[in-house]
Amino acid sequence: MAKFSKYQTPKKEAERDLHPVWRGIGCLLWIIVPVMAYASAVLIVNALAAAGMIPAGLLGSIPFPDWVFKTPFLALLARFIDSLDNILAILVFFVAMLVVLTGIFWTLYAWVYQMAGPPRYSALDAPPAGKATKKSR
Repeated sequence: MAKFSKYQTPKKEAERDLHPVWRGIGCLLWIIVPVMAYASAVLIVNALAAAGMIPAGLLGSIPFPDWVFKTPFLALLARFIDSLDNILAILVFFVAMLVVLTGIFWTLYAWVYQMAGPPRYSALDAPPAGKATKKSR
């Protein structure tokens, strides 16, 4: 045992572990956010296409070269993609909405976790620095 108390190991407080609900919320967000982004992209593209505000190059289907239809698996995939209407515009808006929704949900998740999560400092952290005051002579 050490002679001075500052060299003794501090007593550990009970650590607050991450609640499993937080992991579940994160897993659900992996599924919900892309679905919401795709649904909003489809709605936005349909509304903007009806108003004529999307360039003609993004509307319609994707033109595939002839060799794609000669390969069995690629032909099946190309026919499916060709059946989708305005797929390029939907993909562009999907990526944009994915970035926006991920940012929104990430911010909300961080805010709620900060309110309900473990404390910021543990017993082993140094106390926050106080304000430096200028002393007069």
